[in-house]
Amino acid sequence: MPLTKRSLVLPASPPSVKLARSWVTRVLAEIGRDDLVESAALGVSELVTNALIHSQPPLSVRIRGTVDHPRIEVVDSSPVPPQRSEMSPEPEDVDDLNVTTFGRGLDLVAMMSARWGSDLAHDGSSKSVWFEPQGDGDHGGRTGEIFDFDPDFGLEDSTEAGDEPQLNIRLLRLPPRLFSLLRTFYYETRRELRLLSLTSPENYPLAHEMTAAYVQADRERRVAVGVSTLDQAIADNLETVDLDYLVPATAPVTMARLRDLYVEIYREFADEHLLALRPPEVIVELQNWYFTEFERQGRGDAPLPWDGPTSVVTTA
Repeated sequence: MPLTKRSLVLPASPPSVKLARSWVTRVLAEIGRDDLVESAALGVSELVTNALIHSQPPLSVRIRGTVDHPRIEVVDSSPVPPQRSEMSPEPEDVDDLNVTTFGRGLDLVAMMSARWGSDLAHDGSSKSVWFEPQGDGDHGGRTGEIFDFDPDFGLEDSTEAGDEPQLNIRLLRLPPRLFSLLRTFYYETRRELRLLSLTSPENYPLAHEMTAAYVQADRERRVAVGVSTLDQAIADNLETVDLDYLVPATAPVTMARLRDLYVEIYREFADEHLLALRPPEVIVELQNWYFTEFERQGRGDAPLPWDGPTSVVTTA
């Protein structure tokens, strides 16, 4: 069944990311394709973000094709085709926070799509970048590959520790399922703040400061040594897991700074229509506990286990 052509004109401002995401989610629900919502929402977020950074208005998103094979398109005014990077720059190689470093954006779109590509307008004045989202479970559970910005130091053990002073951090009774949700909120918030920092740093100095803190955390993560049990614990659907990390001595200060900045972010952007809104309260509590454990143990205090819920409890 062919879809009636649907389109939405987007303002050339960061809230367009959330607007496009919400609109695509609603249209897919209306045509009975809830199984495509997750991959479609992530894909359109990436494409709108890239269009906002690299192009000029007018900008729009549209859905065409059929119910069985809906195609999501983001149309912008640039005739330059999208470039898929072979490798994203490493955090320590990016000294200027105003440099665009969304190297894996198209990789994410490709991973979430059955097909994707771009078309140039006949008059050469614009282009559309499109993808056909995959259904739930079609991308092999590759969350670890998709969410390349992660608050967890231990996902990959470093071989680059060098002579930098390090200390041991123990995270007791960490809830893997809940932490996987925290990763998602962390990723979305980081991308949105990065966009604000790039497009309007004078209007969003807090976003610029938060982006700098993310870069510092990335640098420390690369020289950290951890265990590789968290991903397996998530895959095994474990209730809790105990983790040990060997991290740079500077990590507790960075993590405490991230925690405090999140408090300011949630307060300052409470009324903003951003992609990543304040997460459920239990996710905020887990995030605060996680960052605070680095700070506490950096002072020499004994670790305190997570004593909250191990999953998000929903009510009517």
